[in-house]
Amino acid sequence: MNLGIGPTGSPAQVAALQQQLAANPSDRIARHNLAVELRKCGRPDEALVEIERVWNEGLKLAETATMRGHLLADAGRFDEALEAYREAVRVKPELVEPHSTMASLLPQLGRGGEALDSLRQALLRAPHVGALWVEAMSIARGHLAWDQLLDIAAQAEKRFGTDTMISSFVANALTALGRDDEALAKIDMALEQEPTYPPGHTIRAHILLRKGDPAAAAGAAETAARLLPKDQSSWALLGVAWRLLDDEREHWLCDYDNLVMPIDLGLDPRLLGVLEARHQLAAHPADQSLRGGTQTRGNLFEADDPVIGGLARATKAAIEQRIASLRPDPSHPFLGRLSGRVSFPTSWSVRLASSGFHISHIHPAGWLSSAYYVSLPPEVAAGDGAGALAFGVPDAALGLDLAPRRVVLPQEGYLVLFPSYLWHGTTPFESAAPRVTVAFDSLPVDNSGQPV
Repeated sequence: MNLGIGPTGSPAQVAALQQQLAANPSDRIARHNLAVELRKCGRPDEALVEIERVWNEGLKLAETATMRGHLLADAGRFDEALEAYREAVRVKPELVEPHSTMASLLPQLGRGGEALDSLRQALLRAPHVGALWVEAMSIARGHLAWDQLLDIAAQAEKRFGTDTMISSFVANALTALGRDDEALAKIDMALEQEPTYPPGHTIRAHILLRKGDPAAAAGAAETAARLLPKDQSSWALLGVAWRLLDDEREHWLCDYDNLVMPIDLGLDPRLLGVLEARHQLAAHPADQSLRGGTQTRGNLFEADDPVIGGLARATKAAIEQRIASLRPDPSHPFLGRLSGRVSFPTSWSVRLASSGFHISHIHPAGWLSSAYYVSLPPEVAAGDGAGALAFGVPDAALGLDLAPRRVVLPQEGYLVLFPSYLWHGTTPFESAAPRVTVAFDSLPVDNSGQPV
């Protein structure tokens, strides 16, 4: 059972693979699998030794090149990692993982303009692979490369014909470019063909909010939430629409007084140094909310580190104690999923430099999200509002001038919990010292560790 705490690999599986290799040292697949398992066990240095050995012995699979890229990146050898990923897509252009990893890594190295290069080349070599087109459009959207997204989508439509997913990407790009009428016409036509496609109704709600029609937007968001109730995007837009309509259901949904939950977790003085060592990149990921800072790679809470492990366990205990005090509501997207236990599918650290901030955003795939304050500049710790966490201000792309519903002033050692559909962002700060936080998305799980 993996709850997102500590290494996810199996020491028993490592031992079995090592025994297999002792009997047959030339078993290259076993050595590849050993490298994979060692990495899962939080032993990347040993894993890199094994993957380099099997690579040099001639196992030139795209999957091996991809794992080699991951391990080189884990070691901070980013240029070599990129070369490994390029080798992977040269061998097997239809393999999505190295493309998506490069698209995420390149902007963090200050080379965001190259993010889509490998996918564009792959589309020329394997144009029949639909997953490549979807990934290319997803990356273009995440990087706000709207003209590129429209270009890729037009090529995809020529090859595959009219498709609701492609139309949703197009509508997303058109509304981002201010072409709301075209966007609405595009998504309406698509939904006529496939009325049960949830993302289509979500983007329709977004467009209608931009066009000043919160009542119609609420209807579209309600449809999306009914079709895909665990997706946080529709609930986030529904909260905005209900607010504009002065609908009391906004307060039922968001309940900022009770569902934004600061907790004094305490602070291990060793944690800052441990996190600083993991901030190896030069810039923020292009598809994330931070601006003017860096983010750690991988799932932080799965690190084989006693300090991080201690934070993960303390966080889990604090969350489960806090949610035990909440009153279940079966009709509520957050309170209707209280199970008493949580997992951490994603966790990371953010280091913001002077003038850094988070744009207002949500976490579409989460349930419970967070901010844990590890180190604050004096200007933020002073409590005058710099670097504060503001809730209820929607995405700037909606063009709405709405004030925060609640503002939380950061304090070192405090953990702030909130439903993942709540709009949240931070105010900029000016300081020579960075602001270091840990964040995660958490999901409710049953006794077997499965999400509910």
